[in-house]
Amino acid sequence: MSYTIDPYLLVLFVTFLLCMKTSSSSSESLSTRCIERERKALLLFKQGVVCDEGRHEFLDSWKNEDGDCCQWEGVGCNNHTGHVTRLHLSSLICSMYDTGVCSIYSLLDLPYLKYLDISHNCFEEFPRFIGSLTKLVHLDISDNLMIGPIPYQMANLTYLQYLNFSNNLFDGSIPNFIGSLSSLRYLDLSYSYSTSGVIPHELGNLSKLQYLDLGYSYGLTTGWNSWWLFNLSSLTYLDLSGIIIVPPSIWVSVLQRIPSIAVMHLNYCNLSGPSSSSSNFSSSISSLHLGGNNFNSSIFNWLSHFTASLVELGLAHSLLKGRIPESLGHMTALTYLDLSGNQLNDMLPYSIRHLTNLQVIHFSDNNFTGNLEDVLSGQFPLLQEFFVSENQLAGSLPDITLFSSLRILEASSNHLSGYLPPVFEHHSDLQLLDLSNNHLRGSLPDFTGFLSLDSLDLSSNEFSGSLPDLTGCSSLQVLRLDGNQLTEWETQSTGLLSTLEELDLSMNSIGSTINEEHLSNLSSLKYLRTSFNSLTFEFNSEWLPTFKLWELSLASCKLGPNFPNWIRNQDYMEILDISNNQISDTIPTWFQNLSSVIHLNLSSNNIRGKFPYKFVYIREIDLSSNYFDGPLPPISVECLKINLSQNKFSGTLFSMFVVEDSSLRFLDISHNHLFGPLPDNWMHFQGLEFLNLGYNNFSGRIPKSIGYLVFLQTLILRNNQLYGDLPVSIRNCSSLAFVDLGLNKLSGKVPSWIGEDLKQLYALILKSNRFYGGLPNEICHLSSLHFLDLSINRISGTIPTCFNNFTAMIHKSTEATELNYNLNHSTPNVLARWKGQEFEYGRNFAYLKMIDLSTNELMGEIPTEITRLLQLKGLNLSGNRFYGNVPMDIGQLKELECLDLSGNNFSGKIPASMSGLNFLAYLDLSNNNFSGRIPSGTQLQGFNISSYEGNIGLCGKPLKNICPEDEPADRVLPASPEYEVDGDDGEYKRSLYISAALGFSTTFWGFIGTLVLNRRWRHAYFLFLFKLKERFYVALAVRVARLQRKA
Repeated sequence: MSYTIDPYLLVLFVTFLLCMKTSSSSSESLSTRCIERERKALLLFKQGVVCDEGRHEFLDSWKNEDGDCCQWEGVGCNNHTGHVTRLHLSSLICSMYDTGVCSIYSLLDLPYLKYLDISHNCFEEFPRFIGSLTKLVHLDISDNLMIGPIPYQMANLTYLQYLNFSNNLFDGSIPNFIGSLSSLRYLDLSYSYSTSGVIPHELGNLSKLQYLDLGYSYGLTTGWNSWWLFNLSSLTYLDLSGIIIVPPSIWVSVLQRIPSIAVMHLNYCNLSGPSSSSSNFSSSISSLHLGGNNFNSSIFNWLSHFTASLVELGLAHSLLKGRIPESLGHMTALTYLDLSGNQLNDMLPYSIRHLTNLQVIHFSDNNFTGNLEDVLSGQFPLLQEFFVSENQLAGSLPDITLFSSLRILEASSNHLSGYLPPVFEHHSDLQLLDLSNNHLRGSLPDFTGFLSLDSLDLSSNEFSGSLPDLTGCSSLQVLRLDGNQLTEWETQSTGLLSTLEELDLSMNSIGSTINEEHLSNLSSLKYLRTSFNSLTFEFNSEWLPTFKLWELSLASCKLGPNFPNWIRNQDYMEILDISNNQISDTIPTWFQNLSSVIHLNLSSNNIRGKFPYKFVYIREIDLSSNYFDGPLPPISVECLKINLSQNKFSGTLFSMFVVEDSSLRFLDISHNHLFGPLPDNWMHFQGLEFLNLGYNNFSGRIPKSIGYLVFLQTLILRNNQLYGDLPVSIRNCSSLAFVDLGLNKLSGKVPSWIGEDLKQLYALILKSNRFYGGLPNEICHLSSLHFLDLSINRISGTIPTCFNNFTAMIHKSTEATELNYNLNHSTPNVLARWKGQEFEYGRNFAYLKMIDLSTNELMGEIPTEITRLLQLKGLNLSGNRFYGNVPMDIGQLKELECLDLSGNNFSGKIPASMSGLNFLAYLDLSNNNFSGRIPSGTQLQGFNISSYEGNIGLCGKPLKNICPEDEPADRVLPASPEYEVDGDDGEYKRSLYISAALGFSTTFWGFIGTLVLNRRWRHAYFLFLFKLKERFYVALAVRVARLQRKA
């Protein structure tokens, strides 16, 4: 009996078997668990790391009692084998315990791992074992700040397709072996190298590479062998920003040879512009960022080749000049345009309105003109971000409701004027608004409709009235209204801004009284600045704010008279400025608990007592203009600036100078009660730039170790009891610009090395010391000198004829160059004798160009070279022994405001050119031997008689002495002996007659007395008379004989 098999039954049976097999496999897959060895490896890894607070939950799922590690967060397994193939631990902010280095090597027990992401953590050491995970396809260890070289074991990862090492701190250069990872499609080494090196040409072997980012690894260069770039034929994204590309024009060839490139970032690569003949461009390019290179405006013509494809164009800081060409308006596909930081000017071209797809516009830091309303005329319906700060745009603010998608509007530092438009209140999507540093005025509108606004900056304008109602700005984080004319701060303005982090109301005219209601709900506040207002703070003594500030700046308000108790819980505060607040109190004991403060300013108060704070972490401290007493506090190693001037600190400097290798840059302890010798350990303060020890009672010699201060710009030792010669070591301080050693007992000659080595000197003040001898010619090397005061010494000799080498006193300087002498910390005060009185000048001293050599023993004539110092404003040569004529060209000193030549032996006429000194406000020519008429002109006749007294031969106004040529021609004196001369003229003639009689009598009796007392002179005199008589007799006899013959 034979059986036949029904084919349909056969098919049905086979199908049943296949279904049973699939069901079995599926069931087996569901029951597959991770490998025990790999589970233990993960647990060991967990034990070796510590993660940021709030991120523990991620690894909390890794539990020993949970046997299936494949279910743990961040872990992925193969469904069939159970091997761990995926480990994603990004952004946990994890780092290693001290014992965790071994724990991370436990990952070696994951041999089937294909995907590893430990980015955005703090694993500082490169995990070398990764080179043993040979099945890796995806590796991301970016943003870990890892140091050291990339290990060569990485060459084993031949399957690797994705490699991201960005944002680390690798040493050396990019290793050559990366070029052997032939499967790579994505390579990112950006922001990872800071040392110099050449990019290996082996990277050209990565023919499958589609994404290459080496950007901002400063120090790297492509070298001369840059042609390896042409081999990357699959490349779609290229970023070499910050890398020097050689040759600088090769980037154009890259565009030509790799048509697949869609995105190219070559910012700051030292590129040159393309030639006009360049052609065959990539049709795929959509994003081109070439900022920070050496282009010119001709690049706009070259860019016309990409009008259809280009979506993003960045040409910031590329030396572009002139107008934007109309051709730019043809790039209608553009959504992003950055032309910031160039020298583009004039009005924007009309054709730019055709770029209706623009979403982001960067035009900041140029010289664009015209009205902002014309630029934003509703032609950009998709506009989201608009940056146009630091231009010359004028007009009023346009109606921004026309731009429904606008998120950011930044138009600071222009010439905008007028009022904020009424519709300004209704723009719910705006996130950032910056209109600072303009001329906007009027009252501020309510911002209740700005629900998304997180930053509002209207500082440095002319707004007035009250703070706006900001209750609806529930997202506001930054509020800057400083530098306006606001007068009132109402509670509802800021009282409900729980998200606010920064509040700046400084430099207004707010006169409100501030209490707890103004600040109680600002729980997120970190920066509070209200300096330079008329605010009065009145808080309950027990009130403590809910916020934790990083900065509190309340300078020139009114917190006093008691120390503000409400700041005692500000544990995180780094900047505290409560200067000039009428505080008349002692420092409370809790003040020492503010250990986070690094910038402290308590100046210009009436705080008394000892200062208890230890300079542990503080970097800047200003306690000036108070009543602190006791010894000076010690300096911390980290401190950069100390100002303890104008207090009552006493004792020596040794209590402060106990630190070695200090970071100090600024030290001012002037106007205290300090005494004793100066310490000789200045070699530990070699970073000092400003040193003011003036107005104390220091004694002894200037220590030699001060020569170690090679960065010192200002040295002030005025008004102490220092003596001896200037130490030669000061010549090493070649950065010195301001030196004031006046009012001491220093002696010796003015050193020649001052002119040889201190050539940056801006001001040299050695007044009121005991210097003697002549002025060295080397002093003329100080070409930057603006202020020279050597008065009240014993300097002798003549003025060097090279004073015209003080070129800073010749050339008119701009404000910028006048203030070129600008210390990083402070401009010192100058005590100068100006217009007959002592004045102290602060910052304005930069404009005071003056020479004061008064009260010395100088002699000779004024060298004519001084008349070439055309910008000289003050010249004081009084109290010396000068003689001769004043240079006739002194009238060339047109800027002269103060001239003092009194107490010398000048003679001759006053130069007529002096009548042209139109700015002259003080003149003293008294007690000399000037003669003749005072030159005519309203300038010289306007001074007091005292300016000319003591010059007997002078006449003319303002003196009452009439010059002889001004006497009436027909005036004849009567012959009567009884005639008496009346008035001023009589007084003058009576003085003249008396002087003549006295002169004759003195001459006669002086001559006769000599003959009586000196026998040799007497014999010689009578012999002379005898010979004279004989010659006269012979001559007369001869003459008579000749006359007789003729007769």
